Amino acid sequence: MRSRRRLICLLLGLSLLLGACRTGESTEQASTEISTEASTETSPARAVKVVSAQIGTLTAQKTTTVTIEPLKESSVAAGAAGRVDQILKREGQQVAEGETIIVLDSDNANLQVQNAQLALDAARINLQKAQRATSEGGNQLSLQLQSAQTNYNVLKQQYDESSALFAAGGIAKTQLDSLQAQLTQAEATVLQLQNSLAQNQRASSEDLSLLRVQVSQAETALQQAKDALAEANVKAPFAGEISEIFTEQGEFLGAGSPAFKLVSNEQQLAKFSVPPEDAAKLTAQKEIFIRYQGLDYGASIVRSSTAPNNQRLVDLTAEIYPSDTPIPSGSVAQLNYSTNESSGLLIPASAITLAGGKNYVFVAEDSTARREEVTLLDEVSGQAIIEGLAEGSQIIHPLPNDLRDGANIRILD
Repeated sequence: MRSRRRLICLLLGLSLLLGACRTGESTEQASTEISTEASTETSPARAVKVVSAQIGTLTAQKTTTVTIEPLKESSVAAGAAGRVDQILKREGQQVAEGETIIVLDSDNANLQVQNAQLALDAARINLQKAQRATSEGGNQLSLQLQSAQTNYNVLKQQYDESSALFAAGGIAKTQLDSLQAQLTQAEATVLQLQNSLAQNQRASSEDLSLLRVQVSQAETALQQAKDALAEANVKAPFAGEISEIFTEQGEFLGAGSPAFKLVSNEQQLAKFSVPPEDAAKLTAQKEIFIRYQGLDYGASIVRSSTAPNNQRLVDLTAEIYPSDTPIPSGSVAQLNYSTNESSGLLIPASAITLAGGKNYVFVAEDSTARREEVTLLDEVSGQAIIEGLAEGSQIIHPLPNDLRDGANIRILD
């Protein structure tokens, strides 16, 4: 009986002890909640700045390298062989059309000109001599033929008269036969002289033609020698800039060997590669601007082609407008251009935070920061296109690292 009472008393004591503990915990929890609420209500407002979310277009700023090339360039070759005597212009210097750049040793070329001139003089003398001989020989034969023809005519008349007398019995037969023999001889002489004159004329004509050919050949040889002498001066075929010299003084330069490289600065080309979608937009523009050493050079695109071995790029070629300070050929410049990527609700990309694989922004509502989930559609150059907010929403930006959802805020102007 006494043991049962002790057990009942022990159970009652434990019940009272547990109740007291629970009461203490509830009191402590309530005290903590009250303290937290009081702390929240009394915390100072956080000063923030906001931007308005507006419908806009996302513009991408892009850069590509540009290679400057001359519209016209030439590796000028020597027209004659010889030792390099002088180099009058060097790399980077401007030259005029027809200006001498390299001078070759011309002693041998001068000697060839002199020999060719002597050969021409000799050919002309031979021709003149043959012409005089032909004229004199022809005149002499003509006079002989004329005399023989006169003699023949006289004998013919005498023979005709003697034939009449012989028929009348006035002369002997021997006299008539003698006249006939003389007439035959005179006729043979005329025929011989006619043949000699014809042969002389033919021979003279052929000889003179041959001599005239020799004179023409000598004239051609002289002109070639003069041309070779002129080729001793290697000249610029057009105005431009010397970009490279391929030889040095004292070296031997063969005919047809490159002597120097000349580029034209009057017109220059800019070559670069961009994606196909950008190429179409750039081509549609009236002009582009290429930047080199702080200066912008205007240019217009003249042609495009697919880049070799790269179907994802298009090669563009632009013609640079003339300038008083042209870009040196072979230089690398820069082209900055912008493209419109997409349109939508536009906000700063740095206003977006990532948590749990989702994108959030903090919106200012009635002096309170509210965290709102958004969908990121596109981002370029620090700007982002999003969905999930209304146009005109006040986005907190710059975003404080310790800002929490529901925090008191004060918007700065």
